[in-house]
Amino acid sequence: MTATADIPADLRMPMRMALTITFETPVNIGGYGAPIFVDRPFRRDSDGWPFIPASSLKGRLRHECERLARALGHPVCTGPNPREMCRGGDQDVCPVCQIWGSPWVAGSVYPADLTLKRPPELGDTAPPSAVRYNVSISRRRRVAEDARLFTTELFLPGIPLIFSGVWEARLSLQELILVEAGLGAITALGRAKTGGLGWCTIRAQTELQSNGEWLPITADARARGRAAWQR
Repeated sequence: MTATADIPADLRMPMRMALTITFETPVNIGGYGAPIFVDRPFRRDSDGWPFIPASSLKGRLRHECERLARALGHPVCTGPNPREMCRGGDQDVCPVCQIWGSPWVAGSVYPADLTLKRPPELGDTAPPSAVRYNVSISRRRRVAEDARLFTTELFLPGIPLIFSGVWEARLSLQELILVEAGLGAITALGRAKTGGLGWCTIRAQTELQSNGEWLPITADARARGRAAWQR
C-alpha cells in the first residue's frame, strides 16, 4: 500500500495534523498569571507569551463534531455529563467518542498546545499587554448592570496573531473528514466572541503514515471518507 487511494475509508492509520490558526481580531484565551491585575487574563507560557491550550481547542472541536454528526443522522451521546456518555464494553460507542473518547473510552486524537509564531521584530521578550474595559448589560432592562465593570487582557490588539502546532492521531478517513469539517466550522475562539474578539481562520494539513512513509491525503481518499458518512 503506497498511496492513499488504496486505503479503505474505515481503516484506522497513524496521522498527523499541522494546524495553523490565524486570528483576525484580538483574542483572549482564558488563563492566569497576568503581570497586571485584570479580571480576564489570557493564557500565557512561562516566558509571558500567549498560547492556545490543547484542551481549549479540543473541547470546542468536539462540540462541533457532535453537532455535525447529529446533523448527518448519527446517534451521539450527551457530553460532558459522564453519566450520559459512551461506556464502551458491550455497548456501542458513538462516532464522536470513538474520536475524542469518554471517561471509559480512550480517544484517538492526541492534541498539543498551539504556540505563537512570534513576529521577528518583537524579539525574545513578550511586550506589555493591553487592557480593555467592559460592562455587563442587563438584557431585560437594556442598561448597564450596577457594579459590573470588568477588564479583559489582550495581546497586541490590531496585529494578526498566528498560532501553530502538530496533533497526532490514529483515525480512519471517515473520522478525519468529521474532524476537518469541525475545524472548518470554528470561526471564533476564546472569550467575548459576540463582542468581536477571537475571530479566526483554521487551516489543517494532514498526512497519514503508510509503510513508514508520511503521505499526503488525496482528493479521492477524502471523497471516500465523505461518502462513508452517507451510508
